Order: sequence, then structure tokens, then C-alpha cells
Amino acid sequence: MRPTRPALLLSATAVLAGALLTGGAAEAAPGGVGAVASATGQSHAAVVAYWTPARVASAVPADLSVDALGRRVETGKPGGSGGKGKPGGGGSGGGTTSVTGASWNAGGAVLKTTGKVLFTMGASNYVCSGSVVQDGVAGRALVLTAGHCVYDDVKDAFATNWMFVPEFDTAPTFTCDSTAYGCWTASALVTTSQWAASDFNHDIGFAVMGAGGKASSQLDDVVGAQAIAFNTAHPTQVFAFGYPAATPYTGNDLVYCSGTDSADVWGGSTDFSLSCSLNGGSSGGPWFRDFNAATGVGTLTSVNSFTYRGLKNRMFGPYLGSVEQAAYAAAKATTTNKVA
Repeated sequence: MRPTRPALLLSATAVLAGALLTGGAAEAAPGGVGAVASATGQSHAAVVAYWTPARVASAVPADLSVDALGRRVETGKPGGSGGKGKPGGGGSGGGTTSVTGASWNAGGAVLKTTGKVLFTMGASNYVCSGSVVQDGVAGRALVLTAGHCVYDDVKDAFATNWMFVPEFDTAPTFTCDSTAYGCWTASALVTTSQWAASDFNHDIGFAVMGAGGKASSQLDDVVGAQAIAFNTAHPTQVFAFGYPAATPYTGNDLVYCSGTDSADVWGGSTDFSLSCSLNGGSSGGPWFRDFNAATGVGTLTSVNSFTYRGLKNRMFGPYLGSVEQAAYAAAKATTTNKVA
């Protein structure tokens, strides 16, 4: 660990909300895990074939904690494969009152543009969440997620076998054909140089998606995409979404929180926080401002990033500033994995 924020590390124990980062992307392992060194070196068909129902069911949403000395403490939790997640409070979709974790049952664009992220790091498979973001580039689609869902900042390596499944909760017994829209795989992955140096303030990543789905189409042509904004004013009303997979959730249900965000007064980061029970597997899930619950359309302003160990039901998301805007610009142009 190369801590860049002593205040964050010394004041509390931080836990990334999604994937456990344990190994380099080029390390081979039994069953073909990590056998290809980069996302751009893998074909769509090979990645789809890799993600068997058994691998999807066993992919791990895990906690990555940091103690006061900057040491990582890994505590993996198995993913779930049955039933709907249990709400942590609030309603069932819609409205603007505070919701700390409930199934999203209101449909709309957010159900289609939010999906489960599956990927390999080292010798293990992991899950996160992500959202399709508008990019304005023909023949290209982008998924916004957390930096730790695309890049291992310890081993300085990108993830492999990176796949996005929109509206995942239509197919809890998983095959790509059983989902509403199919599966898309990454042709390139992008993160910030700050996240590559272990700075939680800029835990953002993008995946450049090739043609896929059930008809070899562009992702955003099939499910749509959400707007993104940078350097916005806070505090503001936000809605956060993801596929949490640690108890009491199962990873098969789109869950949301809503409320007014606030500055981090617990650990001193530049992230904003939200009262929210989303947990492992929800990393990279979208935060929206100006969200219309009736249509499921909003403006992306952050993603689920981390929680502090011991601070219950409080999610943190990085501020989308000029650093993140530069990574977004890089993702719109690159054809290879890139630390921007």
C-alpha cells in the first residue's frame, strides 16, 4: 500500500465496497484464471465462455480494509446466488425521501443502464457494479465503475475477463442468453493515475465496451446511457445503485439508496458520503443527481467506492473533478488499457 492520505488511513479503517484486490492480472491460475495479460488481448467470445454459471455464482464480493499502519487486511465473503436481496430500509423505488437500502422496483432507464461487473484479478474472480455513461462517440460505449474494479493498485495490473451484464437481476441463474440483454466485454480499461497510486479520492474507472449482447450490438445502442457531470456543487440529493452481494444481500437484486450527500467528516477524504447499507459487490455502482424516479434518468456524479470499518451504513463516493474528467476523455479515445 502506498498511502497518499494519512488522515484517511489513521482516523478509521477503510473498506472498499466491492472487489478484493489480491493479485496481478497476468498471473496464471488453474482453470484459466488470469491467463491473458490484458483486456485488449481477450476476445469477446473467450470472456463470455469463461464466465460459466459456476464461476459467476462463486465470484467474490469482498472487503478490502486498511489499518492505521497502511496494511491491507483482506476478508473475503462468498457471493450469493439465490433469491432477492433483503432491503436495509426505506421503500421500493421512487420518491426522494431517505432510503438506506431497498430493492429498486420502479424500472425505468436505471434498471437497464446499471449492471453487474465480473472480472478476474490474480487467481480469483470478483464482482462489482457499473453504469453505462454517455460518451458521444459513434461505435463505442463506456461503463463507469470504481477504479478498484478495473485496476489492482498493489500489483499495478489491470483486470482480465472483464464483463458487464445490464439488468442482471432478470437472470439469477446465470447465462448470458438468460439475461434481458446479454453480456458485453471490455476492449480496454482506464483508471486515474491517482488510483494507481492508491489514492481513494480518485477511485474511478471506465471500461471501453466492444460489440456484444444478443445481437453483437453496441451496448449504449441497446440499453441507453446516462449523462455524466464533473465539478458539480454539493451537498445535493442523490440516488445510489448497485448489486450488493454480502449479507443480507445476495447480489441478484438491484438495490438503491437515496438522500442528501455530505462531506467526509470521519476520515478526511474529499469523497462525499451517503447514509446507505450497500456493501460488497456494489462498488462502482452509480450515484445520480437530478434523478427522475419515474423515468430512471439522472446525471452521474459519483460511484460507490468505500466504507469505514466500524461506521455502519455509510457509503462514500469520490468527487468527479478534473482528474476524473481527464480519465473520461482518455476512455473516449483509447484503444488500449490506460492509466490516465
